[in-house]
Amino acid sequence: MEVKPSNVAPRGKDPAIGVYYKLALFSFFIFAAPLTAYYVSITHLSKDNTTIAGGIAALVVNIVLVAYIVVAFLEDQGPEQATQTDARRVDTSAAAGKQEYKKDK
Repeated sequence: MEVKPSNVAPRGKDPAIGVYYKLALFSFFIFAAPLTAYYVSITHLSKDNTTIAGGIAALVVNIVLVAYIVVAFLEDQGPEQATQTDARRVDTSAAAGKQEYKKDK
């Protein structure tokens, strides 16, 4: 029984590293931005009116959430780019198969 090497490509840099950074950034902002908005609004904008300060903090949370959703939609590939990427993978695997066939002969 002959052992053949695997055709799996070497593992490179994680393509989703930017997604992790965005998630960490927005997680920080979803925590820090409303607290900051509450503090600033209660000390500078509406003196001792916690209802207005809470409303402003809730508005800031919603702004951060909408921004996260918009960024998530914008980073998604279009169908045209995905088809081109899949076609390149097929061409690469076909070329690898031809090289192995020549080596076997």
